[in-house]
Amino acid sequence: MKSKKLKNKMIILCGGRGKRMGKITDTIPKPLIKIKNKPIIEHKIRYYKTQGVQNFIFCLGYKSRQLKKFLLKKTINSIYHDAGLHAGILKRIFLVKENITDNTIISYGDTLAKINFKDLIKKHESSKCLMTIVAAPIQNPFGLINWDQKGKVVDFKEKPILNHFIGYSVINPNFFNKVNKRIMNLKNGKGIIEAIKYLIRIKQVNIYKFNKLQITINSQDELKYAKLNYKKYFTL
Repeated sequence: MKSKKLKNKMIILCGGRGKRMGKITDTIPKPLIKIKNKPIIEHKIRYYKTQGVQNFIFCLGYKSRQLKKFLLKKTINSIYHDAGLHAGILKRIFLVKENITDNTIISYGDTLAKINFKDLIKKHESSKCLMTIVAAPIQNPFGLINWDQKGKVVDFKEKPILNHFIGYSVINPNFFNKVNKRIMNLKNGKGIIEAIKYLIRIKQVNIYKFNKLQITINSQDELKYAKLNYKKYFTL
């Protein structure tokens, strides 16, 4: 069942090399790797449309022509920007800022979470923050230990539940006014991490708790898991 259309745009970051996928990405970009009979990016777009998302901004890079050719068949009125092979995540987002005139959703290209985006936008707007990040619980498989300067153990937590960022966020257009231009060219995810840390210090990051289905396909092992468990996540 489709939700009411959202006016908010969604940036999908899909320009990375996908090195952890090994030889698979020698010939195709990671978003075009198939789960069952559809590419990862198609599964994502199909779900996002059921949640009312209609306006996409694709931040391209590695094998951008191949990916854009596919995307042109699947979306209309989308925006495409190729920042090249070496731009970090923050730089890719910054280069499309002229298209960000309202609160905008950001999605990593290798993650699918069944988020209610209407609720996400609502919670973000209520927070009055420049950024909302989506977090989910994860159980650490190890016992964590802390000790003092004398080498005495002061704390032991057996497989604690931690919270981790799952690659989704919302930014306000004023986000760019607060980001230090000196971190803009940091590689990979270093720039966006520094930006988030700064916004945390000035109390401008809201949290959106998520505890439903999600999957990340960032390695060959994760790809194998996705292919074995696709029915939980994807509608084919």
